[in-house]
Amino acid sequence: MNQSTKNRIIKPSILHAALLCLPAVSAANDISYEASVNLIHQQANTSKLKANTSLSADLVILKPTEKGEWQLHIEASNSPIKEGVANLIQDSNSDSGSSLDNRDEGRIQISELNYRHNFTKQLNVTLGLVDATAFLDSSEIMNDENHNFISASLVNNSVIDFPDYVLGGAVEYAISQTTSARLFVSSTHGIADNNSRNYASLFEVNEDEKGLFSAMEFQYKKDNFFFNTGAWLHNGKHEALNDPQENDLSNYGGYLTSGYQFKQHQFETRFGVANAEVSSAKQFFSAAYQLNTNAWNLGVGYSSTQFSHYLTTAQKSSETIETYLHIPINAHWHITPSIQWFKHPVYESQTIQLESTVMTGNVRLNYTF
Repeated sequence: MNQSTKNRIIKPSILHAALLCLPAVSAANDISYEASVNLIHQQANTSKLKANTSLSADLVILKPTEKGEWQLHIEASNSPIKEGVANLIQDSNSDSGSSLDNRDEGRIQISELNYRHNFTKQLNVTLGLVDATAFLDSSEIMNDENHNFISASLVNNSVIDFPDYVLGGAVEYAISQTTSARLFVSSTHGIADNNSRNYASLFEVNEDEKGLFSAMEFQYKKDNFFFNTGAWLHNGKHEALNDPQENDLSNYGGYLTSGYQFKQHQFETRFGVANAEVSSAKQFFSAAYQLNTNAWNLGVGYSSTQFSHYLTTAQKSSETIETYLHIPINAHWHITPSIQWFKHPVYESQTIQLESTVMTGNVRLNYTF
């Protein structure tokens, strides 16, 4: 997602005002909500990267029906600094710039609006404006930038060609008490994938590069262990990395995710591959550990992304390490200091040249209500 030079903060006052009237409505109509505000400050060990502070807010409203549930997700973010840590180092902040307009300025947007219908106890279908990452490749500790890791590669799988918030649907079926399957189908282009970044563009299906994103995933979960495996296809037109004339190719891949919890200890791993002919990132691996106590959580994570040999300019494998200490202040406030280390980080800049390794110190303040 491209980001902007103007550091304009969108205040969450609109969201907060809306929430003030929700409890009264909630009791009468069974409406529930979850909301949070994230403030993340980052400082790198090089003067080439400016310190930046990202602000985001999320409001999720759920309205149950007799056979299912409506979901509305409203999101807001500020405009990242052009030469800031979060803007230049792609892996440094998965929460930054999550809702931007076509001028790369922060805004308030509807990110999800969908309905889940429960046909039986085993089968349900979700349709509407959805988030593919909410259905696929999920995990316990490497999926939550509000409380755990903020590095993008320790939140999602870097090689899966996920669309942004997109029109689509998911079919979920419980095969047994421990095993389930999911089929996800959507457009290849979500809100941020279109240049206009508006809702009308979601319905434009005649663009040459557009197509379908589809994935099939199987999940196994028993006691304190889970295992997910899936395959995906992005059939929008892609160019071959070493031959721009060959521009009618598809991207595809597979992934594995697993996790285990033993008393206070949680372990997770992720692995993924993609079509090296069109995807600059061809292979991905990550692993994480979290120690849970009554007073705080300590997390350590590592990720490695290997790049395609078809790239005209060789790119060394990119590695990330992040460690954090998540401290609840009370029922609503949480503070999380963290340190990130990047080796051969991926960044785009015409004006600066970064060293092969970069470190950042970060502080996240989260308010959940």
